[in-house]
Amino acid sequence: VEYRSTTGSVKTKLPSVELGGTFEKMAAQADKFAFVRSFAHRNSGHGGGTHWVMTGYNFVAADNGGGQSKPGMGSILARHRGASAPSGLPTYIRTGGILGDGPAWLGKPYAPFDVAGKARENMVLRGSLDNLDDRKSLLKNFDTVDRELDRSGLMSGLDSFEQQALDLVTSKAKEVFDIKHEEKKTLERYGKGLGEQLLLARRLCEAGVGFVTVNFGGWDMHGQIANAMKRNGPIVDNAVSAFAEDCAQRGLDQNILLVISGEFGRTPRINGNAGRDHWAPLSTLALSGGGLKMGQAVGESTEKAEVPKSKPIGPQD
Repeated sequence: VEYRSTTGSVKTKLPSVELGGTFEKMAAQADKFAFVRSFAHRNSGHGGGTHWVMTGYNFVAADNGGGQSKPGMGSILARHRGASAPSGLPTYIRTGGILGDGPAWLGKPYAPFDVAGKARENMVLRGSLDNLDDRKSLLKNFDTVDRELDRSGLMSGLDSFEQQALDLVTSKAKEVFDIKHEEKKTLERYGKGLGEQLLLARRLCEAGVGFVTVNFGGWDMHGQIANAMKRNGPIVDNAVSAFAEDCAQRGLDQNILLVISGEFGRTPRINGNAGRDHWAPLSTLALSGGGLKMGQAVGESTEKAEVPKSKPIGPQD
């Protein structure tokens, strides 16, 4: 009992696969998920663990405010594809910042577009398109002079920002960012908070965005984990099941991969405060879509979910 789920369990359609008691809707759609039982790394610190999962590399200094030493996976994709998608939308977008989601030495042109703050406000085109074209011509003339004066590479970085900004304000991007365009029943199915973030992520990916980071905290459950899971579990259960179901119905599950993870797992044994502590030796990972084989468990853990029993799967995998 000191190892078992504090919220009970729910059977799924899959043989030998049960989910925790707060994940009933996901359990009912287990054929749309692949649950990884052997995901692990070796940093049980919040900063270092997050850095490892977000970048594929350990960075011990991140546990003490050391920031980020390697590019995040979204920034790598933006560097590979280009900062803007053909639709005019950014290649990489985040709905909320998290350690390790930045470009590091790849440079600011490959940073995530943040939907919070002034970024959305700046997508409004002020003035006519004709006037914008005149400004673009003037800017091009200035650039010719600037390139003669500046060989540091800074101007090429600014060019990337300028191009992304122009792509955004002259496209229909603003409509994509507004989930109010969705049907009422879809909005209700996803729910508020995390659900709204995942609905926005679906709309963005459907419109051509290559990578979206969604962050939902509140899992550091060192005490009274049963109560905490009963608070957070249903939120994830509803939002994630809605996303998986929606993508499948739209045929997007072949192109959009949802990755569900955290910076580490939790200790197999319940502690003295009825909670669980940090535990990287066996971590959390589930996948949905992406044209991959769903409806399966991948890998195997030891009996009490302490470490992988099969070959470990790490963040780079």
